[in-house]
Amino acid sequence: MESKVMFKIILESVNGEQLDQVFEEGNVKYLQQNEDKFEMLGELSTCSYDVYSSKDMDMLILELVRLKEMPLDSNEIKHIEEIISLADKCKNIENIRLIITPF
Repeated sequence: MESKVMFKIILESVNGEQLDQVFEEGNVKYLQQNEDKFEMLGELSTCSYDVYSSKDMDMLILELVRLKEMPLDSNEIKHIEEIISLADKCKNIENIRLIITPF
């Protein structure tokens, strides 16, 4: 049975205003990594949320690009590209953060 657990990726202002959000059912199976080359994705948890600032985006984007090189279907690749787009926004716009949450 396929996992229904998913991460929501939220772009939010530091004041708590949600600016954008992407998610895909079952994305935990490919976003959550345990390999050494995925330092940030390796720390994702289905029991807590992670908050990242603009200074974290270069590493996150690099890991997401590497993730796209793994065997994934077209919907999974599209979802990763959506996350990269949010990460780019977070990197280039002041006073916003990226949140990855299972809640």
